[in-house]
Amino acid sequence: MSRPCRDADAITCHHLLVPLDEADACMATVIGAIELARIAAARITFVHVPPQSAVPRASMVRGRELLAKAESVARAQGVPCASAGLLDGDAQAAIPATAREVGCDLVFIGPRGQEAMTRSLVQAVLAAGLPVFAMPDHAPAMPESAIRAIRDEHRALSAVLRAWLDMLTAANDRDAGADVVVMRDMIRFIETFPLARHHPRKQACLYDRLRRRTARADAELDELERQHERDAQWAGALTEAIERFATGGPLAELLGKVDHYTQFVWARMGREEGVILPAAQRYLTEADWDKVNAAYGSANRCNVPDDEDRAFGPLLAYLADFPDADCVARICAQAEDVSMRHS
Repeated sequence: MSRPCRDADAITCHHLLVPLDEADACMATVIGAIELARIAAARITFVHVPPQSAVPRASMVRGRELLAKAESVARAQGVPCASAGLLDGDAQAAIPATAREVGCDLVFIGPRGQEAMTRSLVQAVLAAGLPVFAMPDHAPAMPESAIRAIRDEHRALSAVLRAWLDMLTAANDRDAGADVVVMRDMIRFIETFPLARHHPRKQACLYDRLRRRTARADAELDELERQHERDAQWAGALTEAIERFATGGPLAELLGKVDHYTQFVWARMGREEGVILPAAQRYLTEADWDKVNAAYGSANRCNVPDDEDRAFGPLLAYLADFPDADCVARICAQAEDVSMRHS
């Protein structure tokens, strides 16, 4: 794995503050900060910096996702870490204040999409008397199509889980009910795609090929495969919890299970995005990628059906105004395409 910059060896620090925003480069920031922390034998505190226009509850859930992923990558790499939660107010004031509060001696700034935004944040941290490391904003190479497909699968599943948490949290706050039909569709989505298709395909196409190229990722691959098995157990437990709720069971029990499962999924996604995919990019050959990409390409060719023909209609209708609903629709369309081709 490449280092965040050629001068990283010269940096002395013991505790990094790593602000994470919702940019596509967020995982690159996590990986770069972990590399620096490993070089310096330092620990990390992650913090989420939401967009100023973000809806508070949605931003909180999205922040929990980013932080859960970041922590899982750091722990997989043996770097001590914690999270300071969600920053309130202006990032240029909140980041230095948080760094001082948790005792950080370096602020690690990753690529933020806009050079002017990065520059102003760096200046604000320096003006507060804190050292700062600005990760170079190199244009990343276009990822393999299989990697883009895996990230889309993650985005779709995360969109479903965020919407589920939002539904249950809102119902809990208002002491109201939650839509059982939509929740049953959510479980069916999890069973149909991550469990029945995505996990087996990753293990057969990507994990096995990576094992043949290097043993360095074996421990992580073993753990992820164990987590895939636990995923099926979780689906059964969540189905039972939904049916208990449908017959008068407590909302708090269902909310607790969904929250726990969501944290489990986000941590697994983090390990895949921050450890396994970079390892695959490093060790797989061009011939390997040709085969992996072909496997994903043949599985993902589909036509999006008309609304009235969709098998996941209640779920897609509920998600219409949520972020990444388009990813969920594309994934669901694969099931429609398969059923139409076999009818």
